[in-house]
Amino acid sequence: MRRNTPGWLAAPIVGAACITMFAGAGQFAITASLGDVAVAFGVATAGQVDDASGMTAGTLGLGLALIRLTGVLALFGSVLADRVGRRRILLWGAGAGLLLTGLSTAMPTFWWFVAIVALGRPLLTTTNAVVPVVATEEARTVDRTTALAFMSAAYALGAGAVSLVRPLGGGVGFRPLLLGVAALACTLPLVARLVRDSPASLEKADVVRPAFGTVERVHARPLVVLCVLALLTNMVTGPALTWLFVYGEQVRGATSMQMAGLVFAAGPIGLAGLLVGRWAGDRIGRRITSALGTALVPATAVLAYSGDVPALQLGYLVTVFALGMLGPPVAALLNEVMPTETRATANGWVGASAVIGGVVGLLAFGLLVDALPSYRAAAMVLFLPTAPLALGYLLLPKDVVQDVEEIDRLIEAERAVARGTAPGTPGS
Repeated sequence: MRRNTPGWLAAPIVGAACITMFAGAGQFAITASLGDVAVAFGVATAGQVDDASGMTAGTLGLGLALIRLTGVLALFGSVLADRVGRRRILLWGAGAGLLLTGLSTAMPTFWWFVAIVALGRPLLTTTNAVVPVVATEEARTVDRTTALAFMSAAYALGAGAVSLVRPLGGGVGFRPLLLGVAALACTLPLVARLVRDSPASLEKADVVRPAFGTVERVHARPLVVLCVLALLTNMVTGPALTWLFVYGEQVRGATSMQMAGLVFAAGPIGLAGLLVGRWAGDRIGRRITSALGTALVPATAVLAYSGDVPALQLGYLVTVFALGMLGPPVAALLNEVMPTETRATANGWVGASAVIGGVVGLLAFGLLVDALPSYRAAAMVLFLPTAPLALGYLLLPKDVVQDVEEIDRLIEAERAVARGTAPGTPGS
């Protein structure tokens, strides 16, 4: 590592960021094109998607929910990352997930499409669960929230790139779009040179771990709290973000270029949120920052579904800011209260809880849209009751596990070797 390279830009962190960027592109491509998919396969017409009193919203919600539900299986991949290594799971999960995304374009019907995408979803979700572990174990405490913010920015970059490509040439069909995303798998051999199993995880290779998929009892309580909070947050963000293109284009009449511009504008807004979250997490505290961001999201999501296109744009952008703000401190909390030998497992449980929350939210939102007079009413009924429960972050312990200090020691020793100095000597 060169002397002037920031710790959060270490090669393994950059490699993991590339992988989560690919996963973001793969997952968001499905979200952005699902309305086109439904029309192409004859499940709905553009006019039917606009019919809030029919069953089209419920049908699309069911398709989205089935795809998301399989993300629960990412728990198994996360547990394996604690046993066979972070690197192997990241590379195989990303490669197979992207290839299945491409394979879905050859399916003959809407539900076959959903089935193949659902097979790839847990693989891509696994990578999203493991990359924060890499950021935690490859960055010192002083660099950790920045490294985690970098991971979130990389994921957003992948999603944003899809939104920018989609309207080109009058509109890229979902098949070329998904095949283009699948082609990212060809770059994985290059990325593989950057990714590794961290020294901290290698030191724990021979440690006796709890039973498959479990954590030690002392860590169970904070993990349960984080899982519940992840479930509630994704009950809001699942439908609020997934329905964005269907609502904006088919209901409010926004063009694909307008939606692409909105997502493009979300880039700097999300980055600002990440920077605020990084700063506040380090100075105000991880727990308070996480609670504030989580409480803000339901209100901004309701605003996005409250009326015309300007309301959608403002609500979405403020939601993106709030999600950016809570991302780094929440990820830091999770990875700093869990030991190395079960850190990926814990991320898997939180990820599975988030999936369940997203599925419940998608199903509920689709049904509420069918039953209530407006999208705004559905959003208020589903989103707003979750806001006060953000105070649950204050139940988490203030202390971090001893493993975090060990990570700092190992990184300092590695940096000293790279500089040709001994740890503890001047210039080290």
